[in-house]
Amino acid sequence: MKEYWSAPKTSVETIRRYGEFANRDDDVQAAAQAWTDAEFDDETTAKWLDARCFDPKAARALANLAITPAQAAKRTRDGGGGAYLDTIAFKVANGDLSARQGAARAGSSR
Repeated sequence: MKEYWSAPKTSVETIRRYGEFANRDDDVQAAAQAWTDAEFDDETTAKWLDARCFDPKAARALANLAITPAQAAKRTRDGGGGAYLDTIAFKVANGDLSARQGAARAGSSR
């Protein structure tokens, strides 16, 4: 007998908990749909948002490189945009690191 699993879905309530950084110009429904389209459920979306990754495409790119939200939550000064300190996830979402650069830093011990 085949088992069918529903597709992952991110709810509006999850996005609302994270405020303006997560809600895509006050369109909470669009933000929730973007995370759903990136194949994240509420729990995983929350973990990426906790890691300060506010872009579902960046989160998907990191996840496709086998990087977890916990790994992406490491802080770094590396990347473009100046030497500010923030999470790898934020810097990838902000375009200051590529997903591959973020993955390399997430896996390093420095």
